[in-house]
Amino acid sequence: MPTAWPDCTSIILTMKLTAIFLIAAFIQVSAKSFSQQVTIRQKNISIEKVLQLIEDQSSYHFLFKINDLSSSRNVSLELTNASVEQVLDQCFKNTPFTYKIINRTILVKKAMDLTGLGINNSLVLQKIQGIVTDEKGIPLPGVTIKVKGTTTGTVTDVNGKFLLEIPDANSTLIISFVGFTSQEVSTRGQDILTIHLREAPKDLSEVVVVGYGTEKKVNLTGAVNTVNMEDLGSRPLTSSSAALQGQVPGVYALQASGKAGGDGATINIRGVGTLNNSDPLVLIDGLPGSMDDVNPADIQSFSVLKDAASSAIYGSRAANGVIIVTTKRGSNKKVKLSYDTYWGVQDPTALPKTMNSVQYATLYNEAAINTGQQAKYSASDIAKYANGSDILYPNTNYLKVFYNKANMQNHHLNLSGGTDNLNYAFMLGYLDQDGILVGNTYNRYTFRSNLDAYFLKDNRLKLSANIFGSRGTTQTSSNEWQAKWYANNAPIWPLKNAAGEYVAVNGENNYYGEIMAGSLSTNLKSQINTIFGANYRILNGLTAELSYGYSWTQNHGKSFNPNFTTAKLGGGYNVNVANLTDQNAQDSQTQLTALLRYVKNFKKHNINLLAGYSQEEFDSNWVSAYRSGFVNNTQQEIALGDASTQTNNSSASALGLESYFGRLGYSYADKYLFEANVRRDGSSRFAKGKQWGAFPSFSAGWRLGQEDFMKGVSWISNLKIRGSWGKLGNQNINSRYAASQVLSSGQNYSLGGTLAPGVAVTSLANANTTWETTTQTNIGIDASLFNNFTITADYFWKYTDNILLQVPIPITMGAYAPPYQNVGKVKNQGIEFMASYKKVFDNQMKLNVTMNISHITNKVTDLYGTSPIINGVKALVEGSAVNAFYGYKVAGLYQISDFTWQNNSDPGITPAGRQYVLKPGVVSVDNYSALPGDLKFADLNGDGKVTMDKDRTVIGKQFPDIAYSAQVNLAWKGFDFTLFLQGVQGINGYQSLEIFEEFSGFSNTGIWWLNRWTPDHTNTNIPRLTLDDARRTIASSYYMENASYLRVKSIELGYTLPAKLLQRMKIGNFRIYGNVQNAFTFTKFKGYDPEQPVGETRAEAYPQTRIFTIGANVNF
Repeated sequence: MPTAWPDCTSIILTMKLTAIFLIAAFIQVSAKSFSQQVTIRQKNISIEKVLQLIEDQSSYHFLFKINDLSSSRNVSLELTNASVEQVLDQCFKNTPFTYKIINRTILVKKAMDLTGLGINNSLVLQKIQGIVTDEKGIPLPGVTIKVKGTTTGTVTDVNGKFLLEIPDANSTLIISFVGFTSQEVSTRGQDILTIHLREAPKDLSEVVVVGYGTEKKVNLTGAVNTVNMEDLGSRPLTSSSAALQGQVPGVYALQASGKAGGDGATINIRGVGTLNNSDPLVLIDGLPGSMDDVNPADIQSFSVLKDAASSAIYGSRAANGVIIVTTKRGSNKKVKLSYDTYWGVQDPTALPKTMNSVQYATLYNEAAINTGQQAKYSASDIAKYANGSDILYPNTNYLKVFYNKANMQNHHLNLSGGTDNLNYAFMLGYLDQDGILVGNTYNRYTFRSNLDAYFLKDNRLKLSANIFGSRGTTQTSSNEWQAKWYANNAPIWPLKNAAGEYVAVNGENNYYGEIMAGSLSTNLKSQINTIFGANYRILNGLTAELSYGYSWTQNHGKSFNPNFTTAKLGGGYNVNVANLTDQNAQDSQTQLTALLRYVKNFKKHNINLLAGYSQEEFDSNWVSAYRSGFVNNTQQEIALGDASTQTNNSSASALGLESYFGRLGYSYADKYLFEANVRRDGSSRFAKGKQWGAFPSFSAGWRLGQEDFMKGVSWISNLKIRGSWGKLGNQNINSRYAASQVLSSGQNYSLGGTLAPGVAVTSLANANTTWETTTQTNIGIDASLFNNFTITADYFWKYTDNILLQVPIPITMGAYAPPYQNVGKVKNQGIEFMASYKKVFDNQMKLNVTMNISHITNKVTDLYGTSPIINGVKALVEGSAVNAFYGYKVAGLYQISDFTWQNNSDPGITPAGRQYVLKPGVVSVDNYSALPGDLKFADLNGDGKVTMDKDRTVIGKQFPDIAYSAQVNLAWKGFDFTLFLQGVQGINGYQSLEIFEEFSGFSNTGIWWLNRWTPDHTNTNIPRLTLDDARRTIASSYYMENASYLRVKSIELGYTLPAKLLQRMKIGNFRIYGNVQNAFTFTKFKGYDPEQPVGETRAEAYPQTRIFTIGANVNF
């Protein structure tokens, strides 16, 4: 049978050899990087020219007085691969000059002035000194100070002080420092200066990741949001997709489950733009994948591309938006080792409130009588339930049997650093998580290596390697759905009998006992992702890039149901025979990308060109085998089962995508911005002649804040308006072969009494299927005010047409699945707003507040005349939201006054004995004999009768009108506090069966049914009790729940130990913290959690979890 890494010997061998060669090259480069080498072989050149050649070949810069060097004699040098020090010693030999190296700055002086040599120029007439601080008076070391119009300059020392000799008393100094706004200061009449630098707004210098590159945030013309993982605090995120929840306006992330190993979020960007797969494109360091395939601790940032202008460069896969995941990389800094860990306890955020045994039995009897049956539980039975001493008459809360507190722990190591020629980051992760549902566990190991090496003159060649591997094991009971189902058991069912045997619930099974006996489903997910890239600078401004990515994923699953016996309450036993299903799925993907970039700046013009080619291939294979009749519960190998019971199945598919794309970016004076993108994709999903599509976009921006007429408005540091239009494609439909005839196996036929195997066409193909297309327009504004307040607002229109639907076909065409046709249309439009405020107070307390809100409407505009298309309690209806809830609208309850009966005035006839007849004019329901206390449905067409074909309508929707969040960060003297709120408004959940319907199967019933209608209690909206499925299973607004909520998503308090204390321990940073995830939820929803799965209509949702964690972040 397949192992953890099956059939991948050649893959692993190739990776090993590649790694060996790369490491060898990196070591060679690293050895050279600690002493930068230059080559100068020229005769009779000026010293100034020598210094220029050194700057060209190294990362050093020179400060000197031009007048000093202009009169110096020329030199001749013959040096190859010499250190900078060797070159300078040879250059200044027998000259009056000397030098001093300060970090990456080299100061050149005349030797006769060495007494004043420090970090200033001494051959001037006047000295100026001073100190540079931030707005709060804290000294800033390393600030660059230059005399305007000269190369004379210096940097501040560790105390923020400087000393500089200037050419004359009326000089102007330029003071600059990373992260602060540069200033010009006059020295007229001054010899001591105190300079306060103002912190630059983050958005003025922030660089964000966009399609195939990066861009300054201030120059963006599209709708792009960036989420830095460090801004999220230390939340116990086990899935990366959950990190986006509440972080970006216009992004709806639904975390529908708290399952260990399955708590990822479903993400929609700017509504639902298709009736097929609406997932956004996710790129992890450039390679398509799933967000939950990457360890959250490995991530540096997310970039969310929301509009057509930012997404069009990805063409046919970008119609639902793009999420670019950038993982952590090394930098040219000393080695840093980081260790992050947390330990936590989980419990359900909420469990439905249900009845105890006495309530259940009492109300069941009432429902039986209302249905014309005899009471099931006698007064003696109910007394035994109340007493609780008889094991066969229990009061068991099965929700608490199946759901319990669960532990978890997480560990992550990151070793990073670099030199001038080699940057590296190595990450290891381990997660061990027990699920709150009995039998559920998950553990995951991850490894990531990101390497960047620089070669040749001026580091013009860059080689990079990203290698990621993971292995995760998810365990649940083999019948997880039944386990969640049986968690709703009525309390009257005993778990065991007096003999200690598990009791069959309702005469069927006991899934809790089966789990204890060894019911187990295990899925081992193994993954390898590799990306190798080369970047070569051909000329100044012209670079070529080539990358190759490969990903391989295997899911090997085993589901074992054990030999298990349950005792029946009336005598006898149920015997389950052991069976095993063994499945193996493998998916692989390759991606080849070639890019050519050109950047040119001249005068006030900036041009940025990109041309690219991409080729991708996807392959999927799946095989499954089944056998039963295992002798015992320990021999869980497929070959040990009864061969006569075996079945097997398999499938295989392939997909290809070829693309050409380009981008033109232009700006004038950093004020007027323009960008155009185009991509042409060819997909194997479509038939010949329909495979190719072109997807263009255009965008422009105007930075009003840079205009001269805004210079006097000091409280506005940045103001920009932008607009975009573009067309995107979607080829991510539900079938890879919608345009081709597909043969399906298992189509057996009886010939002469013998069943013969066969294959057949079971669905019709349509060779005319082609791309779904999405056209989007966006208008936005970005502003930075008062140097600490930023806002971003966007308004968008998004139209999708040619949506692929399986339109019903006449029955005369045969029992085929209908073909896909490009017939549907959907519209989304909305507004998004985001604001942030930062403040540092006089007592050094730091405050950072961010909030965002979005309002999006979604509507199906065309279904080719087939509206509504009904699927259970949902439907596609023209003029309504995608997959809206569909059914009857409740208009109240029938009351006794709505009926007549024989001897209507005879008080001796009890309500139970009456023969009710609806009064004339009271609306009746088709196929539904209404009685007092039953649900009354609205007669929408006014014909006096409620019918399925005329009176059903949209009764709710599964996507919110409004999504919002807010986060507050406080830091003071080592303490930090984070509060994160997230919520949605205007969303529904449909709750039926188990708990929500009265006495559904053998399930418990919600405690709200105590407030049901009775002849003595008519002032309620809860109908009478009944066991009649025809009445209680009708889809209607009665089962609609308000799923709006406000959640305290995270509360965190941390403390960082003082630096002086850590210096003695040789620790760079040590922080401890406590966190509560999903601390409180404010909602009217009566189910498990308002974030139930989209489409879930029952009580088998896996509850969300509240997580209490303590953790530590340590840097060495």
